[in-house]
Amino acid sequence: MTRLHAKPCRDERGAGLVALPWAVLAFLTFLTLAVQAAVYFYSTSVLTAVGHDATRRAAFGGGSPAAIVDAERWLRSAIGPAVDIERLRWRTSGETVALELAARPPTVLIDADALIGLQTVERRFEVRRELARFAGSP
Repeated sequence: MTRLHAKPCRDERGAGLVALPWAVLAFLTFLTLAVQAAVYFYSTSVLTAVGHDATRRAAFGGGSPAAIVDAERWLRSAIGPAVDIERLRWRTSGETVALELAARPPTVLIDADALIGLQTVERRFEVRRELARFAGSP
């Protein structure tokens, strides 16, 4: 009975030392992109929720300048320093209070605009004004 042995064509010792750094670099790159996308989507969700709540606060105050200043102060404190607010524009009409919000979410180690197209978040909120009525008032 004869034994069959595969003869190695060449010595492959040390080949993993060349491939491993490239694999680690690719893994870390994809991990960074995934973390950046998660931060972007979380920031978008927070900006949407906080913007709607701030508009609702201003509308509940009747849309007065004092209510808008209070709502804007609350909005800035709720968002925090990580998000850069580029534009905050309030508008009041007869029955509505509107807010236009544009902000740039934070980035993680990379320039997200250039790499994956995650740019400024722009939202518009419009809420009907509410005036508190007490029992027995017209």
